[in-house]
Parts: sequence; C-alpha cells; structure tokens
Amino acid sequence: MVIGERPERSPADSALSAGELAVARHLLTHGPATRGDLGERLNLSYASTSRAARALIQGGIASETLVPEAVVGRPRQVLTAVPGARHVVGCKVTADTAYGVVCDMFGNVKHSGRAALPVPGADGAVSVAGTVKVIAQLAGRLARRVPSVDGLGVSLGGVVADRSVVREGTFLGWRDVDLAGPLRQRTGLPVTIANDVAALAREQLWFGAGRTHSTFGVITVGAGLGFGVVREGVAVEELIDNGHLLAHAPVDTRGPECTLGHRGCAAAFLNREDIERHASAAAGRPVTFGDLIRARAAGDRAADRLLDGAAHALGHLIATFAGALQTTCVVLAGEDVADLAGTPAMNEVLADRLRPGPHESQRCTLDIITTPLTFNDWARGAAVAGIQNILGAS
Repeated sequence: MVIGERPERSPADSALSAGELAVARHLLTHGPATRGDLGERLNLSYASTSRAARALIQGGIASETLVPEAVVGRPRQVLTAVPGARHVVGCKVTADTAYGVVCDMFGNVKHSGRAALPVPGADGAVSVAGTVKVIAQLAGRLARRVPSVDGLGVSLGGVVADRSVVREGTFLGWRDVDLAGPLRQRTGLPVTIANDVAALAREQLWFGAGRTHSTFGVITVGAGLGFGVVREGVAVEELIDNGHLLAHAPVDTRGPECTLGHRGCAAAFLNREDIERHASAAAGRPVTFGDLIRARAAGDRAADRLLDGAAHALGHLIATFAGALQTTCVVLAGEDVADLAGTPAMNEVLADRLRPGPHESQRCTLDIITTPLTFNDWARGAAVAGIQNILGAS
C-alpha cells in the first residue's frame, strides 16, 4: 500500500536550505514576522531573507500579506507560515498498540486513531513485518482525513540509530531492526524513527520549552523513566546510556531496591513497575499506581509515604539533571507525572537543593514545565520529529 499512490521520496526531496529552514522555523515557533524582523532576529541579510521568503512562498510553506502602518507610510510585508502546507502522520508504538495522529506543520492534531499490534511470538518478540503492516494501515487511514501526507514519524521506547534502525526495542523484544526501510517501501513516504522521549524533546524544542530556552532537559515518568536532552538548540538523538546512569543514580541508600538490585536509586522510587511491586509486597495483594493515588486521596498514610518518596526522588532527579546540563529549564512529562510534580515533597527537595551556601552570591532558579501526556501526545511528538525531518532540521 502506497499512501496516496505517491512515488517514494527521500527527506532531501523537500528539505529546505539553511536560510529557508531558519525562517520557516521562526514563523512556526514564534508566529508572523516581517522580513526586516526576521533578518534582525536570525542575523540574515535582507537579500538572504528575501530569497528565503520567496522560496517558502513558492513552496506554499508561507504566505505574505501587506499590513498598513498605523501612521502614514509604506505597508509592511508580513510573512506567515501556512499550517496545511505539510501534513505528517505520527505513531507511538507501545508493546501492544500503535497510536496514530496526523498533524499539520504547527503540530496541531487533525485526526487520531489506534490499532493493535500482533501478539508476541514464542521468542517474546513482536513481529516486525506485522508491526510494519499495522503502522502502514493506520497511516493510510489517517492520510485519508487530510488533503495529502508528506511524511511518517514513528516513536518507541529504546535505542534508535540514524533515524531508521531500532538497535534496542525495549518493549517489543527487538534488536537491530531496520524499521524505516520497510515502512518507506510500503507507504512511499519519508520515514523518521525516533526514541519516544527524543521525539518529545524535538517537539518541545519547536513548540514548547525551546521557545524560551536553548538548553533544557526532559524527564518522563510512567512505565519507565525517560530522559531527553536539548543543547544549544539541538535535540540529542541518542543518549550514550539511554538514560541508565540518571535512572539509577542513588537517592537514598536506605530506600527500596529497583529490579536491577540498586538500593534507593531514582528508578526504584519512580518506575511504575517498581512502585507497584513495593506497594503490592507491603499490602500482601496486587496494588496498581492508580490504586495508590486513590488510597492517598482517601487518607491512606502508607500510600502517602510511598508517593511522597517518589516525589522526593523526582526532586533530586530534577536538580541533578539541571546541574549536569547547566540549564534552568526541565520539562516533566509522562502518564504518572501529574500525581508527583509540584507536590510539597518535591518542592521541599528542590528548595533545599537550590539553597545557596552562606558565602555564595549566585542563586539559581528552575523553570519546571509539567506536561502530562496521553498516547496521542506521544504520537504528536513522533509527528513533529517527522515534520522537522522533511523540512531538513537536524
């Protein structure tokens, strides 16, 4: 199945020049601007800005209107990005489901859907061919809801190389799987494969924290702990350790053990599987994370202590990550983060970690942005990574 019966294309076919990309990105992230404003903000000459503007207008990515001045004078030429100039399907792949959205150039979700993945085989791995078929069919259904589709982005937990090969698919049982190639063949679209947290970091770079911070970190809390890094305006595609060193950094040596046997590490306090295991052992029956939240609301002291321990660990993790990155901004995301972020336990730790010594004059404040995520939000991150790829962004 080739989506829209279009010929197979590579991202280079529609990639913008450096100047065009800089102008397009500014219009997408900061809104309409005059050519003069763009040249000044992007350090481009008027001739370079004009060339970029003409190319974007001809390509349908931007439009230009004349806006009269408030006082007598020549009207201003204002450039605006055209949302529907490109559409990209984004898919977030979990252990058993593909969640899909189709987005315009601003990352606005136009339609969404989902489809079940094949059940794992005897070796515990999900069929690659079956997964490709499911993603392609889901993308095809979503493509019919918009005039055309220009790319496909897919995100998943694990290690991804070259935006195409899944070196380690944590929840799928995959090793060294070329996922982009078969999807390109089946859909005829440029395909971007990304680690799910890296895709979220790229989405935040253009449409979130990156609007005001050139360097920031992303921490996701849910089925596992995830980390994303943006340094000087560039999202790091692949962490050297897939976040292992931060996830297993010690928080309290008297604390519980994680599944790897580390006592009191961040993962032991924050991984949902570990939280549920500790709560179940204490209660003598199965306890879910949702059960803990409800128990805390009902005044259960044991649930309160366990969740306060998780929030305490999150505060330490935020401070450590921010210090290592030397950033004043950390984005908190994921399915479980809303129940831990901003609590007194987390805030107390951060206040203590940020408190300067008696002879220190330099004070640090942190901008902590909390964005609880649904699976469609994860899929939107994949779509934005796909949009950036077809436009030529690194």
